[in-house]
Amino acid sequence: METYQIDHLPVDERFELLRGEMSRVVGEVEITSTDPAGFSLRSRVMSLGAVRATSLAVTSTCGLQRTPKMIRRSDPEMMQLVLPVQGGATVTQDRRSTELRPYELTLYGTSRPYRVATLSATETRGFMVEFPRRLLPVPPRKIEALTATTLPAREGVGGLLRDFLTRLTTCDGDFSTATLARLGTSLIDLVTLLLTTHLDSHAAPPAEPHRRTLLLRVHAFIQHHLADPDLSPGAIATAHGISLRQLHRLFENEKATVAGWIRAQRLERCRRELADPSLRDRPVHLVATRWGFLSAPHFTRAFQSTYGMPPSAYRNLVLSEGPAE
Repeated sequence: METYQIDHLPVDERFELLRGEMSRVVGEVEITSTDPAGFSLRSRVMSLGAVRATSLAVTSTCGLQRTPKMIRRSDPEMMQLVLPVQGGATVTQDRRSTELRPYELTLYGTSRPYRVATLSATETRGFMVEFPRRLLPVPPRKIEALTATTLPAREGVGGLLRDFLTRLTTCDGDFSTATLARLGTSLIDLVTLLLTTHLDSHAAPPAEPHRRTLLLRVHAFIQHHLADPDLSPGAIATAHGISLRQLHRLFENEKATVAGWIRAQRLERCRRELADPSLRDRPVHLVATRWGFLSAPHFTRAFQSTYGMPPSAYRNLVLSEGPAE
């Protein structure tokens, strides 16, 4: 756990330190304040592998922005999630602007211009999560549809995420590198669940109860048999006493075909194992075989198409923080 407090520094050095720290993680940004002399920041930062969770308190209104010129110079392709619990903030990106009140959250990315500004002239407190965009198993166009939009964090999945962040950033436990990386994976899982739940709730009206129940059974069956290389649409249809045509019709309103859904779930299981420090010595081809990929070249192509890099490069990048203790 790292703690930052800049109140003791001269005004110019406060902004310089903050700009440098943020630029190191999420790319170049410009920081301004309507009251530079009164500006102060206290934060507790927990590094969770490739993910950072921060609790922060800012005094005085301030703003930060990332311009097209800054993006052209460098882009770490990071996502940031902000969640105020006192005060509020405005976030602008993709020609949208949202005004966050306590227990509301939004996200934005470093690859497109954005502006964030606090609303309170006194103290704004809340959380920030920073993580590589590639860690979200959500299509980029779906992510972009949610930037600078308000998501609830008082109850439901958003409330769980808020509670998890609260415990993470107030816990003084001495965790191993492997445990921290797993906590980072759990945090990304919660963020993913929040986003997909919101996307699903704004999708087309749900199907009739029987069809929805059958689809959930099929999803559960697939998850349970992902390691079986013989898992196929035909085997799934037979196991549920329906025709292949009925199975494909069941997935008509989903985000992927039956085969596509199987592949996506297998890739996600492989991604999690590749990011697990305790499994760093397991060869990539064994990770692939364990989750039903019999061809190493096919697995590599599928993984790179989904996550933007080969599986071995992904593992090296995610685990580059250091060996597990």
